[in-house]
Amino acid sequence: MKNFLLLLFISISVVSFSQRDLTPSKRKQAFGSRDFRKLSNTGLQFQLGPTYLMTRTKNPSVLFNNGLTDGRYTIDPKGLLGFYGEIGLTHFPKKRSKLSLALKTVLVSYYDWGLGFKYFRAMETMTVDRLTPSGTVIGSQDYTGNFQNGYIYGRFSLHKNVHIKPFKNFFLDNSLGFNFDYRVMETAVPSGATANYMAEITSVGAPQHYNTPFVAQLHYGLGFGFRLKRGAYLIPGVRVPILGINEWHNGNPSLKWFTRSYWPILFHVKYMFLFEKKTKAGDCPAAETNDQDKNTNRNR
Repeated sequence: MKNFLLLLFISISVVSFSQRDLTPSKRKQAFGSRDFRKLSNTGLQFQLGPTYLMTRTKNPSVLFNNGLTDGRYTIDPKGLLGFYGEIGLTHFPKKRSKLSLALKTVLVSYYDWGLGFKYFRAMETMTVDRLTPSGTVIGSQDYTGNFQNGYIYGRFSLHKNVHIKPFKNFFLDNSLGFNFDYRVMETAVPSGATANYMAEITSVGAPQHYNTPFVAQLHYGLGFGFRLKRGAYLIPGVRVPILGINEWHNGNPSLKWFTRSYWPILFHVKYMFLFEKKTKAGDCPAAETNDQDKNTNRNR
C-alpha cells in the first residue's frame, strides 16, 4: 500500500514538473507565445483515486461462554482498496474579504464542490479457540467475512494555498469542508463464508454495529498542487474525515460494519481548469491595478 502511494505521487510529480508555464514572469523568459486569455473565476474540477478503510491494529482475545462451550475469539479486521470519482465546479473569489485585508493574508484561495461515488471494501477474520474448563485449546477454526459498500455523495470545501519559494508553480493545498454521503450499495444478502462469519460472531456474542445509510462528515484535505499552465492545475493529495455527524457517535467519523470501526481515507488526483471568457474583437486584457488584485489572482 505504501509503495503504491509513493509510486503514484512520484509519477504525478515528474509529469507535472515537465509541463511548461505559458505565462512567465519576465518577457525574456518566454518561449513562444504568451498566454493572454481572459479567464473566468469559475472552472471545472474532477478527481478520482483509490479509497482505503483504516482500522485498529491491536486485536485482543476475548473469552466467551455461549452455553454450549467455553472459548475465546480474536478478530482481525483489514481494509481493502476501493475507488471513488467526482466531478464539480471550482470558484476563485473575485475580491478578498475585509477580514482577509485586515489580516493581510488570503484566507480562502478558492472553494469547490462536487458530486461523486465512493466504493469501500474491507474484511474481518475471526479465530475461535475452543477451550476446556482448565483453559487448554482443544480446537481452532477461522471465519472470514467481507463487505463492499457504495455511497453517492456531495462535497463542499474551502481551500487555502500555501506557496513555497522559489517554486512559483508549486503550492500546498489545504482544505476544510463537509461531505454528505448516502449508501446506495452494500453487500448482497450474505451467503457462503460471510454468512458463516455473521452466524459465528453472533454465536460467540461479539458486539455488532452497522452505521445508518446516511453519513455526514467534516473533512480535511492536503494536496500538492502543480500549475500546469495559466488556469490549469493538477493536485494529487489525500482527504480524511475528522468529525462525524451521523448517529452522533461522539463525533467519531469512522464507518461501522460487522464488529469494528473503519476510518475512510481518499487518495485523489484532482485536475481543475478555469473557463475562458468570451471576448469581443478589440478587447484588451484587464490590467492588475493594485496589490489586492495581484494577491487575489495569484492562485489563478
